[in-house]
Amino acid sequence: MRNLLLPLLVFLSFTAIGQTPADWWYFGQSAGIHFETGGPVSDPNGALLTYEGCASISNSNGDLLFYTDGLKVFDASHTLMANGSGLLGDPSSTQSAIVVPKPQSSNFYYIFTVDDGAQVNGTHYTLVDMSLNGGLGDVVTTEKNIPLVTPTAEKIASVQKPNGYWVVTLKISGDTCYAYEVTAAGVNLTPVLSNTGVSLTASNFWGYLKPSIQGDKLAFISQGINEAYVFDFDNSTGMVTGSTAITQSIGASSGYGVEFSPDGNLLYTMSYSTNDVKHYDLTLASAAAISASEVILGSSAGGGGGGALQLGPDGKLYVCRSGKNFLSVINDPNTYGTGAGYQDTAVMLNAGATNSLGLPTFIQSFFNVDFSYSQVCFGDTTCFISDTVGVDETRWYFGDPISGALDSNYAFNPKHYYADTGLYTVMLVAFSDTLVDTSYQTFRILPRQTVSLGSDTTVCTGTQFLYDVSQLYSSYMWQDSSTLDTFLTNQDTLISVTVFGACDTVMDQIRITYDDTIAFDLGPDTTFCGGVDYFIDANINVTADLLWSTGDTLDTLTITENGSYFLHADNTCGLVMDTVLVEFIPIPEVSLLDPDTINCFDNEIVLTHPNEEGTTYIWSDSSSKKTYRVDTTETVWLAAFNECGSTIDTMNLYFNKEIISELGVDTTICDLDTISLNAYSLGATYLWSTGDTTDSILTGRVSQLYVVTITEGLCQTIESKRVDLSNVFCPGIDCDLIVANVITPNGDGVNDIWRVTSDCDIVKFGLNIYNRWGQLVHSSDNAKFGWDGTVSGVPATEGVYFYELFFKDTVVVDIDSEDFRGSITLLR
Repeated sequence: MRNLLLPLLVFLSFTAIGQTPADWWYFGQSAGIHFETGGPVSDPNGALLTYEGCASISNSNGDLLFYTDGLKVFDASHTLMANGSGLLGDPSSTQSAIVVPKPQSSNFYYIFTVDDGAQVNGTHYTLVDMSLNGGLGDVVTTEKNIPLVTPTAEKIASVQKPNGYWVVTLKISGDTCYAYEVTAAGVNLTPVLSNTGVSLTASNFWGYLKPSIQGDKLAFISQGINEAYVFDFDNSTGMVTGSTAITQSIGASSGYGVEFSPDGNLLYTMSYSTNDVKHYDLTLASAAAISASEVILGSSAGGGGGGALQLGPDGKLYVCRSGKNFLSVINDPNTYGTGAGYQDTAVMLNAGATNSLGLPTFIQSFFNVDFSYSQVCFGDTTCFISDTVGVDETRWYFGDPISGALDSNYAFNPKHYYADTGLYTVMLVAFSDTLVDTSYQTFRILPRQTVSLGSDTTVCTGTQFLYDVSQLYSSYMWQDSSTLDTFLTNQDTLISVTVFGACDTVMDQIRITYDDTIAFDLGPDTTFCGGVDYFIDANINVTADLLWSTGDTLDTLTITENGSYFLHADNTCGLVMDTVLVEFIPIPEVSLLDPDTINCFDNEIVLTHPNEEGTTYIWSDSSSKKTYRVDTTETVWLAAFNECGSTIDTMNLYFNKEIISELGVDTTICDLDTISLNAYSLGATYLWSTGDTTDSILTGRVSQLYVVTITEGLCQTIESKRVDLSNVFCPGIDCDLIVANVITPNGDGVNDIWRVTSDCDIVKFGLNIYNRWGQLVHSSDNAKFGWDGTVSGVPATEGVYFYELFFKDTVVVDIDSEDFRGSITLLR
């Protein structure tokens, strides 16, 4: 089994659905929706009948406060707010109004209004006090319809800044951007002016102006202008700098709706006349590249026009379809291409309600209170990341009560460790000045993927194995490319599986081997006459563990002894055993007794018959005893018989008296002396190694071994004794150097080797032999080695050779060494 684990980074991002100031929308002809946890649902209570612009606001609990079409203000009870009529916006203005909370106040809200058609009313603001009228609010008459700039295009946006907001509009005619600062002190009537580089006139003033959620860009689109424009915006100064013109392939002169994706990387546009919603990749390096990245998502199928685009508090982008009783939606507006998930009929409106062109205009940072999370695999620490643009403080509640005090955290991007898998609901409460927004997400801590097929295994033929690696949030790939969570096998195979999971990719493999059923027969019990071995072949051709009673482990066995033999064969199909009895009965041997013999000693001879099992033996005295004793000359026979046959053998035994003779131990005598060797035995004859045939001889003048063969009747014995000659026993006599003058290396054993000998111990020796031309043919420093008549292994030619001899021995008394020269004759 082999396991391999490949960890995967799991990063999941979901849009928060919670309580935001933008939870209630009222627009079009009596249309309204409310964003709930499960998504937007229609609300039939709205009082607006507006052709284009509108705005609404909710409190930090997501409760409706009021809404407006730029002319009238309706409270949460959908009745006209006190002093709520006569504002200077217009329902036919693209963005007739926007509501901006007064910083550091929970009761005051500014309604900024924009007149229709670049009329003289231009842009004004009005203050609403929500502490009045029992919490339903009232327009503050002393701060109503305060003029800012006139005339202006039908465009207005608000961008959150440190300690407040910018309210931005565009002056007509020209390219001047007016940015008004809203702080706790109120509305600064002195605007920050900057130039967009795009000139607006009384003929191209309508269409939306939108900031990115991040507050670093502005985008606008206008009828009569073919391009959509994106400006860089500095929310610390209120200045517009730089612009990117994006060429649209369709609806260019009827541009109306525009919106950024939540991450600010994509720009969406739409015309007022048809459903041609499309987006562009703003991360590309040039305007040309951005324009070329256009992807059309909407469809004109089914009729109906276009209109406004507006992000929702759920992170989706909602599409107004003028004349229709539903909203379309982009489900994943951060995704480039068709993967953004355009859905045509997404939110059905209440009965009788229809869209016009507009959707409510909000401060885009209202949609910034969402968060993502990563590392949701069991054992990981989950990381949470919130979008902190415009957020002063965050409070997190991780939905994990068993973690105790760690279940909450006030960091912007906290981490939390979940000790178990399962569903958890996380709540994020975000504070921005006096606004409070709450977001919820439910997610799952996922189990890790594991797989273990077990160890390699062998089973009996016919066995089926079903491997089940099923687990949540996983897909599978087996070695045969099948993708089920189970695999069935009934044959030899290498099974491998890869489990692809949300957390890990793990692999394992196992080899399945099938055994066949064992069958064998050792044969019948067997008896052999005269056999010496019996070969058994069990002929087992399947895989099995084999064990004979002898300890052998092959399926063959050679038997040489009588006995009962069994073989065990074992595999996963079971144990099979068979036994066979083998008996060897030898045919009685022809030679039962030793050859005829002579006894030259006085001891008796004891004969023993063989001991073959199952054989009966009878001696010549008719006995069947084990031994037969003989102490005189006799002819003895022994018969043997068993069920395999019979035989008889005869032996003649001759008794002769013992020869008694003794020469004594080896000895050394003076080389001038001799001794007598006596081998006498009564009635015997003699043959000495010297050739003598007498019973005694005298030793010669050379050291030698004397051997005598003594024969008496049929008996014979050999005696020997070595006699060495030495002058040690003869004081005053030097030892002699014996040097032959002839060598006959012809292989007859006589004079084949020429060597120098001495009757003394030689302690130092040197010999060189030369031919007649003075060439060295032999050299030695060992007196025991002689010359065999060859030169370098080749027989030397006949003739005279010269030697030079140096030796030193222990006998020389007058000098320490002697040096001799002489000649030898080589004959063959």
